[in-house]
Amino acid sequence: MKFQIPLAPGAVTQFLLRVVTCLAVLSFLTQMSLYYLPEYPLREYIARIFNVDAERNLPTFYSFLALLFSSLLLGAIAYAKNLDSDRYKNHWKILSFIFLYLSLDEAGQLHESFINPMRSLLNASGFLYFTWIVPFGFLVAIFLLSYSKFVFHLPVATRKLFVGAGALYIGGAIGMELPGGYLFSTTGMESVPYVIVATIEESL
Repeated sequence: MKFQIPLAPGAVTQFLLRVVTCLAVLSFLTQMSLYYLPEYPLREYIARIFNVDAERNLPTFYSFLALLFSSLLLGAIAYAKNLDSDRYKNHWKILSFIFLYLSLDEAGQLHESFINPMRSLLNASGFLYFTWIVPFGFLVAIFLLSYSKFVFHLPVATRKLFVGAGALYIGGAIGMELPGGYLFSTTGMESVPYVIVATIEESL
């Protein structure tokens, strides 16, 4: 039984890239306005509503929707694979739940609850200032090992896109969090270098 949802991947990708680019540019410009422009009406509000490193604003809402949409698409694929009794149907289901969690985490910053306990446990500072990356990095390693066969069973074009997307997302979420944590602990979040790193991280 065939189950299909017609989408134009190229058009969707271009649209989402434009949205991400606009949000990143608006965030950077509004943050720089706090440092280099004189006071203007609603300056603080505008800077906060577009800040990719802040919560409960436009970039957060976009990220929540993008991750939730990914979860729904993965769920649709899991449903189709289940109908065909595919060998990797459960892998697709787990991916759908992972992206559902990521969307909820983006909305509620659930991972931040790990920071203080892990910081106390590890007595961490500098690059490991945002200590949530330790347990989540461990989980990512387990995920990569358990999904290696799944990735290699995918068609070549799809496999390349999966690996590329995963590298961008993990590189941003964990990789860029290391220099971000160092700058946060040494210069604070109200510094131009930290704003640059945070913008790159959230854009990825």
